[in-house]
Amino acid sequence: MKKESYSLVLKELLNFSQIKYAALSHAIGYDLSYVSKWTTGIRLPAAKNVDRINQEIARFLSEIIIKQNNLEAFAEHFLGRESIEQENVAFEIYQSLSCAYRSSLECKKGVSISNITDDKIVLGKAECFAFLQKIIKEKLEESTVPPTIIITGEFFNLAKNHFWQIFYDIKLNHWPCDIHVFLDLSELEKGAIGAAEILFQCLNDLLNYDFTIYEKKSNAYNNIIAINNEFVIFYSVNAAGEIEICTSSADLKQAHSVYTKCKQFMASQPVILEPKQTLGMTRFGFRDQFYASQKFFFFCVNGFEFLLPDEVFNSMIEKAKVGNLGMADVEWVQRVQNLFKNLLEKVPLRFMLPTNSIVRYLETGNINLTDFPYQMTIEERKLHIKHVLQLIQSNPNITFGVLLPTTEKYSGTNFINLSFNTSYSTGFLKKNIQLIHPDTLPIYFIKNTMLLNSFQAYFDNLTKSKHYKEYTAKELEELYKKYYFLIEFLFKE
Repeated sequence: MKKESYSLVLKELLNFSQIKYAALSHAIGYDLSYVSKWTTGIRLPAAKNVDRINQEIARFLSEIIIKQNNLEAFAEHFLGRESIEQENVAFEIYQSLSCAYRSSLECKKGVSISNITDDKIVLGKAECFAFLQKIIKEKLEESTVPPTIIITGEFFNLAKNHFWQIFYDIKLNHWPCDIHVFLDLSELEKGAIGAAEILFQCLNDLLNYDFTIYEKKSNAYNNIIAINNEFVIFYSVNAAGEIEICTSSADLKQAHSVYTKCKQFMASQPVILEPKQTLGMTRFGFRDQFYASQKFFFFCVNGFEFLLPDEVFNSMIEKAKVGNLGMADVEWVQRVQNLFKNLLEKVPLRFMLPTNSIVRYLETGNINLTDFPYQMTIEERKLHIKHVLQLIQSNPNITFGVLLPTTEKYSGTNFINLSFNTSYSTGFLKKNIQLIHPDTLPIYFIKNTMLLNSFQAYFDNLTKSKHYKEYTAKELEELYKKYYFLIEFLFKE
């Protein structure tokens, strides 16, 4: 939100939500005369009460805005973006009022508090968030080396504090960023589907960040953020898990010592999610273990790489012969071709595809064949569609489901860019290679059974959504005939 005076921000919020001063006065338990003075700028809320006042105002106004179905208008007017999730409205209002309060204090006192990096201690939820936001943004955007952040706090607790939203507005100009963080599996189990959704959406939104996630089994070295071996932040949470105190150190010797100790400690803990460059080309490696199963689920958002016709593989082989297929050689392409033909065309397969991803594939022809990119020609795409329709006629164990566009939380921007592949014993996530920095690692190995089961439960739950529909082979054939003209239109170059 804009940095303005407290009175202007409060007045603008009230005007937007069409709430009278008296209604706000009643809702937060303050006399109308106080509210009137706040909106005219005659006085500010008392410092000792302002945090509670801002929380009450944010809660009240967010409920009104949600009831009025004004989420999109609110996001566009105050945030400059297209949409916002319901649970974030109160936080954005609270954050705006808190920033405006600080801005008004600066004007009244004639003292700037913008250079917050000089403060040794920062108090208050809004102040801590602003501090973290400023420091992390500066350090990552100005970094002269590939940035790394070591975080000994817990992933879901940080999500509760809107910590991961800080990274949405950061521009990584030269390199991707490595993030190392702990995750409490009991929180994942307690939060079930909702917790898995939060984690998946964060990984999907922050594609140019390579997350290494460790199981949190100890409170040693707790709640430390070490950035680039040069700056350290210590934070404390209250009984509700909210970050209320931050202290920092820019002393390079201290920062290096803390960074090293935290990194060494994390290295001794179990890794549950690990970024990788590739699934591996070696026989009996992760790739072969994954495809050794007799049952699969694929959430495909980076094109549709499965059930490819021989013509596509033949084209890949020709490219591999002259070294135009990345790390893949002729033998590897033939291995994948035989693997898919002998296994995936005969065992139970369940595919889930967002409609926008289907359209994007038909338009561009881009696929990620396990872990390298390939662009299919228009003729190859046409052959692919026909081949898929033939295969599902011969294998009744193939299930196709489609997610329709929606504003629900899972959809994000309605272009999901993180695939999920599971054999129900092993699994991995895969980023859209076309959208990431060349040095970003495109694969996440899921190395913990509970985490894998949580992701599976999350996607199983999506099949119950009103926006999801499964199609039989006959229905897909009819859809193809019905929308043939549209598909041909998408194929036009």
